[in-house]
Amino acid sequence: MGKIIRRTLIVFLLVALAAGYFQWNAYGQKTELREEALLYFKEEDYSKTIKYLQQALDKKSLFSEKIDHDMKCYMAESYYQLGLYEEAEEIYDQLLKSSQKEKKYYLLKGRCFQAEEKYDEAVKTFEAGYEKTQESEFLKRICDLYMEQGEYDQALVYAEKGIQAGGESKKELMYQKVIIYEKSQDYQAAYDAVSEYCELFPEDKNAEKEMVFLSTRI
Repeated sequence: MGKIIRRTLIVFLLVALAAGYFQWNAYGQKTELREEALLYFKEEDYSKTIKYLQQALDKKSLFSEKIDHDMKCYMAESYYQLGLYEEAEEIYDQLLKSSQKEKKYYLLKGRCFQAEEKYDEAVKTFEAGYEKTQESEFLKRICDLYMEQGEYDQALVYAEKGIQAGGESKKELMYQKVIIYEKSQDYQAAYDAVSEYCELFPEDKNAEKEMVFLSTRI
């Protein structure tokens, strides 16, 4: 019985070593293909970047979760640069499944929709990003989108929401609120908004000039 157990253990160890060797060898091949892909990425040859990244991703290895994630990011950006926005969006969807609170993937996916002029989808993406992260930058992105389309009432809603949320985008959104009112030709509201802004940020000389200008319009 002892010999049988020893032989079984030896066979098991040999199989484990062989499997480990093949897994590690596959990982080495993946890293080589990734390095090749990144050389093409630096040269802005995005088609070849995608080709080599796909070859690398097709090689399976138990040790490659982190490097696979990294390569998917490069592949999505390569698709974006080629104007293949739907392919990039699909990859960002995959990345968001495993990283639902990763801010940059919502921003990059929203950027794809903007490039396609699918503004409703971009808004939904940024709203989802805000819901998951509570980062007010998403509210500013939505405000900017509505501003670009001349939908000032909607832009104002998100500006106000972002100001209430606080965070790094509060200052920008407070000034954005001034611009929204000015473009809507509500000069009194714009003057009140810039006055409030200048009280909080007196070092902003451009805002002071804006306040002087608006004082001539009311």
